[in-house]
Amino acid sequence: MRKLIQWTQLNISLFVALYIGVILNIPILVRRYQHLQYNNTLSISIEIVALFSLVFLLGLLLSLFGKTCYRILMTLLVLCSVAASYYMVLFNVDIGYGILAAVMTTDVDLSKESVGYHFAIWLVLVSLAPLVLIWLAPMREAAFGKTSTRKVIKKGLLILTAGVCCWLPLKLMGQVQDQHDRLNNRTMASYGGVVAGTYSPSNWLSALGMLVYSSYSQAEDSRNLFDPAAHFTYVAPKDINDLYVVFIIGESARRDHMGAYGYQRDNTPNLDKEPNLALLQGYSCDTSTKLSLRCMFVREGGASEAPQRTLKEMNVFSVLKKQGFSSELFSMQSEAWFYNKVMADNYALRETIQAEKRNAGKPVDDMALVSELQDSLARHPDGKHLIVLHTKGSHYMYTERYPRGFARYQPECQGIDDACSSEELINSYDNSLLYTDYVIEQVFNQLRNRNAIVFYASDHGESISKNMHFHGTPRDRAPLAQRSIPIMVWASNDFLKQSDHQAAFAQLRALAAAKTPVFHEKLFDSILGCIGYTSPDGGIVEQHNWCGKP
Repeated sequence: MRKLIQWTQLNISLFVALYIGVILNIPILVRRYQHLQYNNTLSISIEIVALFSLVFLLGLLLSLFGKTCYRILMTLLVLCSVAASYYMVLFNVDIGYGILAAVMTTDVDLSKESVGYHFAIWLVLVSLAPLVLIWLAPMREAAFGKTSTRKVIKKGLLILTAGVCCWLPLKLMGQVQDQHDRLNNRTMASYGGVVAGTYSPSNWLSALGMLVYSSYSQAEDSRNLFDPAAHFTYVAPKDINDLYVVFIIGESARRDHMGAYGYQRDNTPNLDKEPNLALLQGYSCDTSTKLSLRCMFVREGGASEAPQRTLKEMNVFSVLKKQGFSSELFSMQSEAWFYNKVMADNYALRETIQAEKRNAGKPVDDMALVSELQDSLARHPDGKHLIVLHTKGSHYMYTERYPRGFARYQPECQGIDDACSSEELINSYDNSLLYTDYVIEQVFNQLRNRNAIVFYASDHGESISKNMHFHGTPRDRAPLAQRSIPIMVWASNDFLKQSDHQAAFAQLRALAAAKTPVFHEKLFDSILGCIGYTSPDGGIVEQHNWCGKP
């Protein structure tokens, strides 16, 4: 009995790990592998081991700080996990950043609408067993600072073992998945990231981390960055309240490889027939994703000219946010630092998106963003809503960017380690742009019957030659191919009913017809200007506004 009492904290941690990490996740495990339509015993076993080890690791870490702290924090872990499991098990809800941000909003009236007495009954009954153990079992383990050296070493080894058992299996399965991806010419979301986004408590813990980081990042912006919304006056157009604004961030697209821009191959059959589309001769502000994201949405001069492109100002999306727009962002990439600066109400990275039931077992595919767009529109039926979609586009390896049905140009570059010819690389690259054309068209289709405007701009271009597929050359000596990009603006018929919008779009068409160069650095003024905003005190530089008067 004395030995049992002595190890009460350890035993409780083991029980909670089994109960929270495994038992509560059994319905999610079953649903995940039913949806995948195969029974991979190794994968299931590894995920169970990882889940158990994660919760056990958390229990061990919390036990370092004494009985009272352990009891309080373990109680919170149990209650939050049980609460998450209610919505995961009974309503198929994917717990991510957006859900947590909504729960933690200061608007309690919205949150309490999702909480009823069924939830309260679930919370009490399902959490009862672990909470009884946590609070009623006697504990004699001392706080970390009062334990003997032997106990410290023993607990340290246990913590290390639990950490390795959580990380290593997922790492090895990730490597196995990467090997399959190379053989099958596909790109799946990170195995560990999908597992973390699928199960409790890793899903809500990672979402909490994103929320904390996002709050800190946005607070840091307000302290250190120039905020145009606070220094200038922006006057909204009269039809703003039902407007939808969508910005598609392309990846590694070159306009001289797109049929709509005069390329010899017809790899943009959908864009070719769009009447309300302006195809502009774009040039990127830099040659890599991270650097371009720093300079393409701020005012000219809003990012430093230094190689690292340090931000000096807040971006156009934050201005729209402060003009009363709701906003959501969905990405097939992972530039979280940038997404935080958008100040979106909700954002989801590819691991979170791929953890959704409808995407389980599927490779990373930009069409998943169209589904997210559709859901976002349904959540915001009244408009005045901004949606940012960050695509995977034409990032190397190009053959992994499109389904087999879009492999029009042959032969393709089939593998990362293959010595591909220029012809094979270009065929694969052109196929990826054929798929980009399809994805963009599906975005338009979601918005045709709404008051909507869509912007598309690639982050940078790409150099393509034999066994080479590069961007990121320092911009002062980068070849034109790395900065020559498509920039497009599309508007719905409802948007163009307004005479002011017709005049603005006529100006866009004139720029397109004249093949006038346009630049990332002018996106800030042009997005606001094309929507219809004006600024009497210089918040929009009219010379930079593509929709302004000539």
